[in-house]
Amino acid sequence: MAELPQYPGSQGSHTPPPFQPVAAQYQPVAPPVAGVPQPAAAPVKSGGGGILKIVLIVIGVIVVLVMLVVGVIGYGIWRVAHAVRVNSSTGETTINTPGGAISASSNIKFTSSELGTDVYPGAEPNKSGNLRMSLPTGSVVSASYLTSDSKDKVVAFYKEKLGSQATAMDFGANAILSLKKGEHEVLTITISQEASQSDGKTQIHISHTTDTQSK
Repeated sequence: MAELPQYPGSQGSHTPPPFQPVAAQYQPVAPPVAGVPQPAAAPVKSGGGGILKIVLIVIGVIVVLVMLVVGVIGYGIWRVAHAVRVNSSTGETTINTPGGAISASSNIKFTSSELGTDVYPGAEPNKSGNLRMSLPTGSVVSASYLTSDSKDKVVAFYKEKLGSQATAMDFGANAILSLKKGEHEVLTITISQEASQSDGKTQIHISHTTDTQSK
């Protein structure tokens, strides 16, 4: 049997020295860090106040525009009301404008000078088509008459009145006579007769235009 090795200080005793454990150098390993959620960013404040201001500005602009439109319309109505004059005795309506005066009535009486020719003998004023305009550039007179005479008889009368310088066009039920007096006057006479209009009477429409601007 083999002899056990001798340890110092044992002096012949075969008892082994007590066990002395060596502490292992333990270095704890941190567990893997899981993804930590980052705190959500604070929501950006919407510009609610700015939008409200824009809306209020737009509404204010609209209100101002509406007030301007109403004011312009009211002023226009006021101007028209003060520009229109009605003669209660003759029924003549006159509109005064910056450019001149316009008169209209079924009872307007025109002179031969205003018409540029004579009224057909026995003709009566028509209730419509009577107008007098006085403008800075000249004047316009429009008169309408009715007669029981035939269209051809009326045409013959005005052809004689206007002379050979007049231009005449006949379309059956209608005829137009035109005369240019110099450079500043134009006379146009329209004569028509139809059984379905004005009880079959002959209608005479005279238009006399005078240009004073180019004189």
